[in-house]
Amino acid sequence: MNAGQGAGGPGKAVLLYLSVIVLYVNIYAVPPMTLSIIRELGVSHFQAGLLMTTFAVVYCLGNALVGLLSDRWGALRVMAGGLSLGYLASLLLSATGSFPVMLASRVLSGVAAAAMTTPCLITLIRWFPPERKSLSVGLQLASLTLGSAVVFLVTPVLLPHLSWRTLLRLYALAGALTLIPFLLLLRGAAAPAVRRAAGGGAAGGGSIPRPAAAVVALLSAVLFVTLFQIGGTLTWLPPWLEETSGFPPLQAGLAAMTFSLVGIPSALLGGYLADRLTGPRALRIVRMSMAGVLVSTAVIALGWLQGARWFPLVILVIVLSRWGSFMAVGPLLSLVPRLARPGEEGSLMGVVNAVTMSGSVAASFVGGLIIEAAGNYRALWIVLAAALLVSALVLHPLLSRRWAALDLGSQGADGRGPAADD
Repeated sequence: MNAGQGAGGPGKAVLLYLSVIVLYVNIYAVPPMTLSIIRELGVSHFQAGLLMTTFAVVYCLGNALVGLLSDRWGALRVMAGGLSLGYLASLLLSATGSFPVMLASRVLSGVAAAAMTTPCLITLIRWFPPERKSLSVGLQLASLTLGSAVVFLVTPVLLPHLSWRTLLRLYALAGALTLIPFLLLLRGAAAPAVRRAAGGGAAGGGSIPRPAAAVVALLSAVLFVTLFQIGGTLTWLPPWLEETSGFPPLQAGLAAMTFSLVGIPSALLGGYLADRLTGPRALRIVRMSMAGVLVSTAVIALGWLQGARWFPLVILVIVLSRWGSFMAVGPLLSLVPRLARPGEEGSLMGVVNAVTMSGSVAASFVGGLIIEAAGNYRALWIVLAAALLVSALVLHPLLSRRWAALDLGSQGADGRGPAADD
């Protein structure tokens, strides 16, 4: 067992997952409150949209910074600081009528989300044994998806009875209650388990070569394309349903919610299969990802369902387009520490996460350009499917070959030699 592995225990892992859920409730409380904020404060639709855009950009870029900080200060300390900022952001937003201050609160939310993504993934990968690493990451992805989905369900129910300011304070209070046991966990935590030795290797262990740039780049590209498709579909699915097929807002919202919630079982199943399938772990994950991405090319069918009134068929396509690609996001991320030198896992995970999340950010912007240029949504679904197809037929095979040829030395970053990866 490597240093830090198994040091968490089920109870501590559950606390991490719960912290992620409650933080994302706080972060994603803003979208379902947008109309209330516009009406009360008189902000424009552009300004309201900027609140989420600012969060997304800071979240994306912040992963690289918090990854570096987690290597220097320890992942648990960074997460504790991130949780504190996230709940402070909710309180700040609930107490202001100034748009610049509101924008600042969303910057804090972006930092908080990044602080509970990269450091959390690194911690879980270190805590869990090799046969459960992918599932542990899948549970983290399911937790953040659940948090964002819960707040979209709960907030519209409570808003007629409570003001948006009161709701934000209640969400912040729930966060404060989960932060207390987290801080107790931090008090009992040891210093970061993996440290750089003078020679650049693991203290008391074998040396690990520098990260293979080509493998890191290909892995990041595969994840970028996956999030590009997911982000593009989530952003433009509701307006597509309303504008081209005439579905009411309720059904459009139901479709978007279905697309989000499908990410929970697909992430869990992907993690479970990646830990159970036979063969070299990294290669079976890449192959599973390739198969899943091919399933997700079903998104192209939306281009030929314009005007379709059979809602169950639309839901089927939505489920396939999210299920396939999202199955492999967690398992692929669980491979990142094997490419890093000891003490630099957070930094590398942060960079890969930043590239991954930028796919979703880019999709919102690029999708709008495609729709305006083509004059219809069909071109968008074709572009998303084509990106997935290129990934499955070009990027994935290249990643498999590069990884198979990569010499990770006598000791892998997860504490197992190459033979143990079989």
